Amino acid sequence: MRFDGLDLNLLVALDILLSEKNITKAGEKLFLSQPATSAALARLRDYFEDDLLVQIGRSMVLTPMGESLAKPVKDLLIQTRTLLNNRHKFDPLTSDRTFTIMASDYTGSVLLPELNRKLAEYAPHCSIEQIMPSSEAEKQIQRGNVDILLLPSVNIIDEHPSTEIFNDEFVCVMWDQNSLSNKEMTLQDYKNAQHVMVRLGTIYNTPMIDDWLIRNLNFERKVGYVTINFSSVPLFLIGTPYIAIMHKRLADIAAKHLPIHICQLPWETPKINIYMQWNKFQETDPGLVWLRDLIMETASYL
Repeated sequence: MRFDGLDLNLLVALDILLSEKNITKAGEKLFLSQPATSAALARLRDYFEDDLLVQIGRSMVLTPMGESLAKPVKDLLIQTRTLLNNRHKFDPLTSDRTFTIMASDYTGSVLLPELNRKLAEYAPHCSIEQIMPSSEAEKQIQRGNVDILLLPSVNIIDEHPSTEIFNDEFVCVMWDQNSLSNKEMTLQDYKNAQHVMVRLGTIYNTPMIDDWLIRNLNFERKVGYVTINFSSVPLFLIGTPYIAIMHKRLADIAAKHLPIHICQLPWETPKINIYMQWNKFQETDPGLVWLRDLIMETASYL
């Protein structure tokens, strides 16, 4: 189908080419050979009268025209997909849709297991794919690569709709035989101890929540261990003098199975607010409207 002289099938190719900035990788996503992908790019260059992508050294970069097209084309495709999804009423009993949710292992442990149980009951043929947060969370929701973000309020962007679904508080956690478990922890105790910290894989250099909590205390923590997810923190406390900051809901889950001690932090800490966010162009997608309602229902029981 053509619109104003452009084969609309090429818009999908344009979107992926502008995102990947690599003909081979774009071809893999389009299920096209490299020559066929190059031919598609040539047709796009001819239509827009611009190179769109140019080779500089070993990399390809977008021209100013390519940069200006990237977001509008992505938005147009998201809107088109939502329009097509709106053709039919979403039936959870018969749909086989896969929903993609970006959430940390914290939210994955606290909320998603119950959500999965509800999904199995209400939408037995649907499934959830959880994706770990990355430094490109904002881009992932804007590009429509994920259906839902479940992240702290500090990671939510203003451009797209969001709503708070639950909150939590922070506690100090240690092995239940740690000498500090028998006393009320002081700020000096906290400063003197060695710590288990979290750094999430692709956002290793991004400050985690414990960095945010202690930023006004003006001291450098002694790091005993750095782990790559929140749920593994208690395992690295057992048999050590280490301590850690944890979300209370997650710490309570761990304490049911592991010999850990939970206590209050020796200073006032703000709560953490977990938000749900989705792309504004998917506001009326029937399947996502249903999923968002199910997430809200599940979170209300926490």
